[in-house]
Amino acid sequence: MNHLKDFFYYSRIERNGVITLLVILLLLIFLPYTYTFFVTPPLTDFTDWKADIEAFEEGISQKPIAKHSTTQKTQNWNMKAIRGEKEAVTTLKPQKFNPNTVDAMDLEAMGLPVKTITSILKYRAKGGQFKDKESLEKIYTLSSEHYQQLYPFIDLKSRAEVLTQKTATASTISKPLPPAFDFDPNTATGEHFEALGLASNTIRSILNYREKGGRFRQIEDFKKIYTLPDSVYQHLKAHIKIVQQPTYASSKTYSPKTYQKIDINTASLEDFQQFRGIGPSYAKRILKLKESLGGFLNSQQVGELYKLPDSTFQSMLPYLECAPIEVRKININTATLDELKAHPYLRWFHAKAIIHYRETEGPWKSVDLIQILTEFDDGKGTFQKVKPYLTVQ
Repeated sequence: MNHLKDFFYYSRIERNGVITLLVILLLLIFLPYTYTFFVTPPLTDFTDWKADIEAFEEGISQKPIAKHSTTQKTQNWNMKAIRGEKEAVTTLKPQKFNPNTVDAMDLEAMGLPVKTITSILKYRAKGGQFKDKESLEKIYTLSSEHYQQLYPFIDLKSRAEVLTQKTATASTISKPLPPAFDFDPNTATGEHFEALGLASNTIRSILNYREKGGRFRQIEDFKKIYTLPDSVYQHLKAHIKIVQQPTYASSKTYSPKTYQKIDINTASLEDFQQFRGIGPSYAKRILKLKESLGGFLNSQQVGELYKLPDSTFQSMLPYLECAPIEVRKININTATLDELKAHPYLRWFHAKAIIHYRETEGPWKSVDLIQILTEFDDGKGTFQKVKPYLTVQ
């Protein structure tokens, strides 16, 4: 029964993970049945497209075409594209060209398929423009093989070059800063900062910093405003005049509270309660931690107490002493699962791994062998912490 209980034991995080997985599986199971209620299939209207084809064919039938003329070849390409004739991908004979101005004859000379030439001409006829080399790739009838062959010969800049040029242009356009004047960043108003040329988000950062109790004590502190550009700081640096506030000597003198040093392995509840922030509850939990561990090995272990504020621990640390003692050890060759997992440094999976190895490989020869278990390779130093509390005898 205990083996079955251990098999179905899950931690809170593992239980939450299982519940989440079951919810996801249920959603995936019912998704095909509910998808149609939320998604409406798009309907494509081909009315305008059919009207354009009929008008184009009617124009061809009425207009005389000269033999071998460019117009005739262009119309033939259009008719082939409309009929959906297939053309095999061929090796092109590219030459330098601008897709915004190149004519059909030049595209044909490079070996492009009829449907691709037609698509490029139609795109331009509708007002489309190729702004960079990558724009040509959006012609859906242009195969990726042909696009790769044409790319080095496209007489346009690449998209990366265009973006770089725009960025460089934007960086060169900067608003000149107004003349600076002397100011105290601790007392200057928003209007003063605006007159100095500071951006609105920088002004808000300064005012918010002051409203929360922040104060500029020296000139360099003004540079710490993260929204303030360094160029603006250098422009204003010579004009920052911080007026030092007068300090008032207190009529009362306070002496820090002194505590008695204690040995954490022999100290009582009252000994721990002398520290500020340590009441009966914390004191009892410290003693319970000592008992669960089998004794403290160093003063830092008191700081491992769950939810003990670090500030409280740091204030009492100078007064904690830990004399060397013989801690209570657990024999990993005879200890039960409950005895192992009761130790604060061991989880249930650590305990199960120790017992499983013992049952399958025989008694432990050394405590150091525990390091071969993957459960102790957690990056938290669990083995080093628990090693002094384990024995094989």
